[in-house]
Amino acid sequence: MQKITTAAQMRNMDRIAMHGVYAMASAVLMENAGHAVAERAGAWLDGWDGKDVVLFCGKGNNGGDGFVIARHILAAGARVYVYVLGKEEDYSDEARQHLHTLQQLADEETCLLLPAPQSDADWQLLQKRLLASSVVIDAMLGTGFHGSLRQPLASIVAEVNAAAAAGAVTVIAVDMPTGVNSDTGAVSNGDDDEDGPLFADMTVTFGALKRGLVLYPGRACAGHIEVDPIGMPGPLLMQLEEDPAYLLQESDIAEIVVPRSPDSHKGTHGTIAIVTGSSQMAGAALMAAHGAVRGGAGKVFLRVPGATAPYCIGVQPEIMVRGVGTGDHFTAADADEIIAESKNWSVLAMGPGLGRDAETKEFLLKVLAAVTCPVVLDADALNLLAGEKALIASRGSRIIMTPHLAEFSRISGLSMAEIKADPIAAARQFASEWKVNLVLKGAPTLIVSAKTGNVYVNSTGNAGMACGGMGDVLTGMIAAMIAHQGMSDLCSAACAGVYLHGAAGDACRKDRGPYGFTPMETADALPQVLASLEEDLALPILQQPLIGGK
Repeated sequence: MQKITTAAQMRNMDRIAMHGVYAMASAVLMENAGHAVAERAGAWLDGWDGKDVVLFCGKGNNGGDGFVIARHILAAGARVYVYVLGKEEDYSDEARQHLHTLQQLADEETCLLLPAPQSDADWQLLQKRLLASSVVIDAMLGTGFHGSLRQPLASIVAEVNAAAAAGAVTVIAVDMPTGVNSDTGAVSNGDDDEDGPLFADMTVTFGALKRGLVLYPGRACAGHIEVDPIGMPGPLLMQLEEDPAYLLQESDIAEIVVPRSPDSHKGTHGTIAIVTGSSQMAGAALMAAHGAVRGGAGKVFLRVPGATAPYCIGVQPEIMVRGVGTGDHFTAADADEIIAESKNWSVLAMGPGLGRDAETKEFLLKVLAAVTCPVVLDADALNLLAGEKALIASRGSRIIMTPHLAEFSRISGLSMAEIKADPIAAARQFASEWKVNLVLKGAPTLIVSAKTGNVYVNSTGNAGMACGGMGDVLTGMIAAMIAHQGMSDLCSAACAGVYLHGAAGDACRKDRGPYGFTPMETADALPQVLASLEEDLALPILQQPLIGGK
C-alpha cells in the first residue's frame, strides 16, 4: 500500500529530515533527487548516450534538481540545453551550488546554459531546438503550483506540449508536471489557450506519491509514474499522517481476500440479500445479484416487488427470487416481511432500480431502522436518503454507501465543482459527518473508513466501464466481499470489491477491447481475477497500514 501525500505533508517530512534528528544536508537530498531522475528516466529511455535533451529549470528547488539531472545525464553522454528560468540570486544556496558546478561544465557544445526566452527570435530558436531534441525535462515548478500558469512558463509548456504532440520529444516531469496541483490534481486553466498543464510521458516523484498524481485531471498529465525515496529516512516515509490516504495495490487485496478453506461450504460464504428493483428497472436488480454470485457469495436471494418478480424468476438459476407484496414498487407494508427474513441474512444490499416513489422511501426507512446486518446502499436508495443523516449516522458503522459523483452531490449538498476541487477532503468529511463507510465512485474511486477516516484510492478500472449497470454489479460484489471468509471489516470489504471490480474491467479491456464490454461480462471476469490474485499471493507484506485498522 502506497502512502499518498499532500505538499504540506511532504514539506514536513523534508523539514524533519533536514532540521530534525536526521540532520540531512538539503544539498544531499537535492543531489539524490536529481540522480534518481537521471537513473530512472535513463532506464526508461534506454540510456542517455547520444540524446539531445532540453531542460527547463525554474526558480525553486525543483530547478535545483534540474541542474543535478543535467550534470548526471551530461556525464552519461547526453547533450544538454539548460534553460535557467530564474536569476542566480533567486535560487537557494544548494541550488546555486549545483548551478555553479553546471556553469563550469558549460562548453557551448555539449552543455549550453540559456536564459528564459524573451524575443521572437528566442522563441523561434526554442521551437526548433525542441523539434530537434529527443527528450524534455520539466523542472520548472514541482509541487509549488496552484491556480494558473504565468508567463513565461505558460508559453514554455505550450511549446513543449506542441513538440510532444508532433512526436518529436519524450517529456519527463520532475516530482510533478508543471501546471498540476499536487494536492488535488486540478490543472492550470486560465483565460488563454496557452494556460494548460504540461503533459508528461513519465513523472519521477520524490519520497512518496502525491495526491495530484492519482486524481484526475492531474493523473492524465503524469504518464508513467515512478516513486523514488531519494534517501529519505525510512521512519519518515512510513510514518502515519494526520489525514492519511493510500493507493490500493494488488498485494493489499491479496492479504484481505484470503483463499477459501478447503472444508468450507455455502454457509461459510454468506447469504446475500438483494432487496431492490421495480417493474421498470428489473435489470438493475438482476445485475446486482449477478455481481454477488460472481463475487463468491454462498447464497444469493433476490427480493423484488411482486409485480417485478415474473421478470426475474428463472433468469439465472443461482439467484433465488421471490416477489414481496403485489405492486410494482416497494411500500411500507412490505417492510415487515423483509425485516423478519433479514435475521437469516449475512448482508443486505438495496438501491439499484429501487425507484424513487414516496412509498418506497417509507419502506426503505422502516427497513434500515430495524435490520441489524451490514447494509450496502446504492443508486435510488441514496437518492431517497438525502436529508436522512441522523438515521444513517446512528447505524453508519454497518453501512456502506456507494454514490457516484452526481448522487454524492445530492446527498452531501456539495456542488460538483466543490467535490472535484478536493474529492479526498469532500469524501472524508462526508464519511465523518454521516459516520458511514463511503465508496465515492469515479476516476479514481475513493473508499473512506467509518472507523479510521482513512482514505483509499483505487488503482484499477478503465474508461470502458463507463456504462449503465457497472455500479449495480459493484453493489453485489461489495456485498459478497463483506461475507467473504475471513473479511475483517466493512471498509476492507469495500476496498476489495472496488479493486476487484476494476480489475475485472481491466481484464475485459484486455480480452475484448477498450469499451463495449458489459457489466455482466465484467462480473463474469471476476473468477479469473481472483485466480490471478491467489497465484500472486506469495510473501506477506511487512509494515503496511491495515485497511480497517489503525
